[in-house]
Formats: sequence, structure tokens, C-alpha cells
Amino acid sequence: MILFVIEVQVKIFIIRHFESEANVQHILAGRKDYPLSPRGAEDAKNVASRFLREYRPQIVYCSPLIRALQSTIPFVISKGTPIIVDERLVEHDIGVFAGRTYSDVESDPRYENNRTKRWEWRPPLGETYEEIAARVESFFSALSVDGSDCLIVTHAVTMRIIRGLLENTFPEYPEHIPKNGEMWEVDFRGVENSHVIATHLFDDVDYRNNRV
Repeated sequence: MILFVIEVQVKIFIIRHFESEANVQHILAGRKDYPLSPRGAEDAKNVASRFLREYRPQIVYCSPLIRALQSTIPFVISKGTPIIVDERLVEHDIGVFAGRTYSDVESDPRYENNRTKRWEWRPPLGETYEEIAARVESFFSALSVDGSDCLIVTHAVTMRIIRGLLENTFPEYPEHIPKNGEMWEVDFRGVENSHVIATHLFDDVDYRNNRV
């Protein structure tokens, strides 16, 4: 008798919001609400148009911040795809550093400039990376591996922690900062597994290197 093992999985796309006004002004936004820049809004339309030619996610999960919501709309407006806004996908709460410029924050002795040393570091009035990990693990644990393919629209730090979760590296996490509009693709098999993540960059997006 021959037994066939069928691995159940769901395809997930994860994207960082497009360029925001905070990115343009070199501001560390955190959970402060900044809209997309005109270029960011245009990039969102272009990428959504190209993406939807090949993929049709049945549901979109989105951070509640305006820059993520504005990035989401072009992916759903023509297809009527349902959106679920989920607080667990929000950006890192950086407390007293939110809304300040990169140069100002990086000269503050309370700020941890080493991006690889933030697992237990707590910004004043903010959260640790370990706490971000707990909320994103809660989110992904609730996803059904035999459910609907989905798109997740979130933020730079949150994406880095998501990658650590999906690659099963905690308490280590990637130093790489995903660019505005950078998209990851993964065949999700449950949080207990280690996943291979493919990166998509689109030719017509004005990618910027933004520090967080």
C-alpha cells in the first residue's frame, strides 16, 4: 500500500506600506499616523494593478494605521475583496521617539542604534521586539493553513519580526529593513514550521532606504 502525505498550506503575501510623508521627511513614525506621499499613493496603484493580474487573494489583513490602509485600498477596490483591520499588525510602538527625525533619535542616548539588539530593549513608553513577536505569533497562529490565500499589509519593523517568526529564528530576527512596497511570498504551513520566503520588488516603485 502506498501512502500519500498531502501538506496543507495557504499562500500568503506580506507587503510593507508604500512611501509615507514620514518617510519623505526622514521621520521615525512608529504608531503616529502619517498618510502616503503622492509618490507612495501612485506606487500603490501601480503595484496593485500588476499584482492582481496574477494573484487574487480572497482576503486582506491590514494594520490600522492610515499609511497601511491607503496602501491596501488599490488591492481591493476593483475586486471587492474583504479587508480585516487587525491591531496585531500595527507598527512598533517606539514611545517617546515617535514623530522625531532619524538624526534626532539616533543622537538620543536612550535609543538603541544597534538593530540586532532590540529583542528586550524597551523604548520609553514603548514596546520590545519580544512583545511584537508575541502579537504577530498570535495573528499567524489564528490563520488556517487550509483557508484562503491572503495579503497582509503592515510595516517595516513588524515585517522583520514576522520574518523571524516564519523562519523560526527567535530570539534572532533579520537586520534587513524591508523597503516601502517590498513584498514577501510564503507558502504558510503553520507557525511551528520554518518557511522559505521569496522577495518581490517591482520595477516601477521608487524604493527608498528608510531607517527604523
